[in-house]
Amino acid sequence: MNKDLVIITGAGQGIGKNIALNIDENYDLFLISKTNNCKFVADLIKKKSKGSKRKINYKVINFEKKIDFKKILKKYKVLKYKNIHTILCAAIIEDNVNSYLDEINWVKLFRVNFLANINLINSIYDLKKKNKKLNKIIVFSGGGATNSFKEFPIYSVTKTAIVRMVENYSEIFFKKKLSIFAVAPGAVKTKMLQKVLKVTKVGTKSKMNDVIKFINFSLKINTSMFNGRLINIKDNINKISKNKNPNYLKLRRVE
Repeated sequence: MNKDLVIITGAGQGIGKNIALNIDENYDLFLISKTNNCKFVADLIKKKSKGSKRKINYKVINFEKKIDFKKILKKYKVLKYKNIHTILCAAIIEDNVNSYLDEINWVKLFRVNFLANINLINSIYDLKKKNKKLNKIIVFSGGGATNSFKEFPIYSVTKTAIVRMVENYSEIFFKKKLSIFAVAPGAVKTKMLQKVLKVTKVGTKSKMNDVIKFINFSLKINTSMFNGRLINIKDNINKISKNKNPNYLKLRRVE
């Protein structure tokens, strides 16, 4: 099929839902959420794009459990697509500021925020490794990766792990023409942000529309300049493209 597929996790709410509802109609969609909200979103998109030939599938998946993504991807026949682009938005945050004291919470957040993403990326790569076409993997990390976050330390650590994973995978995928990078959207109005604001203040705020514009833009351009980096949606793209420092926008010790 001479068409691209976009897989979106966390598509039932927040950033994932808004991206799904406003992504370019040229892409077919495979929406993933832990609740049946992804069906609701899929129905909204179909209604919104009535008359178009785009295909929209959805799957309810609980990231807290072990998942056989290869089986799921084969069932939905994703290999028929020219390219597969993945936007990983699914994430959870601690229930309260004392959650870090219980190891169970660390396991839960790492499974959802980190390991499930790794599982999906590995599964897509394994299925598509013979395909030399460019595929994009966009992983949302956020401010929890760039600064300490004492109120929600588990969330912060999982997001930092995501950024380092992106760095490593960008080197592994270097000769595979597969682009992978992390995105810091800023503090966007979501249910998660509302939860955070009850406990602490946040940094720079962003509008949901700006996040959507950045994602649609990223899907259309050659994102090799983003590889292995943590990109803020407000970063200057020209500055990024001209910077030759291999450590630019990466996790590094500052001396």
